This record gives sequence, C-alpha cells and structure tokens, in this order.
Amino acid sequence: MRPDAKFFAAGSVEKIVYCSSTAVEECRNRLGEVATVEDVGDPIDLKTVLSDLAARGVRRLMVEGGGTVHTQFLTAGLADELQLVIAPFFVGDSAAPRFVGDGEFRYGPGDRMALAEVRPIGDVILARYLLKRS
Repeated sequence: MRPDAKFFAAGSVEKIVYCSSTAVEECRNRLGEVATVEDVGDPIDLKTVLSDLAARGVRRLMVEGGGTVHTQFLTAGLADELQLVIAPFFVGDSAAPRFVGDGEFRYGPGDRMALAEVRPIGDVILARYLLKRS
C-alpha cells in the first residue's frame, strides 16, 4: 500500500485500513496521515472490523474482494446478501481465481439461498440472493 495511491487522494472521506496486529505498526508508518490504520487482531477478526464500521456509522457495506475475502465473510455467516454476475464467456484455466475457496458454507443443496432478483445488465446477468431468512 502506497500513501501516494489514487485511493488515498480521492475525495474527502476518511480512509480506514484494517490490519493484522503483526502488520499494523509498519502500515501506520508507511501510510502516515493519509489513512486511519486499525488493529483488528491476528488473524484479522472480521467481526471486529464490522463492529468498528458500525461504530463509525456504517449501516450498509458492500464487500468486494477475492476468493479469500468472500470465503471468510460467507463461512463466518457475516453476509446477508450475495450478488453474482454471470458473464457470457468461459475461463479455461484451472489455476484462475475462484469466487470462493475451501470452507464450510451454510448454504448447500439442503439449505438453499433465497433468490431475490435476476436482472440483465448489458450482456451480463445479475443474480441477487438473500442469505438470512426473516
């Protein structure tokens, strides 16, 4: 993470970086005043991250990331909605990144997610699923 990255210069909103305990000091030294760096344990505790965001007034959060981040949120039961986009092409590389990694997921054939919406967006399809049942 570089303090001169466009992310840190864009807008006037406070930038927050969540780090593991082992990386927080180095991250604070590297970023200086461009971001607030928070220690959220080692390994990172996502419930601590969400609690901190809630204390800052964040009521709705979109999580966008790689397979590791998706797997962590979904296996911990910390997501209440899942939005998947289906694109009209194939990736024929078994080493290509996947949406999720190995893990124990609540939703499977015996406990399916609730389909809330299917919507075309250009040449892709958005499928929106609800993960927590009321």
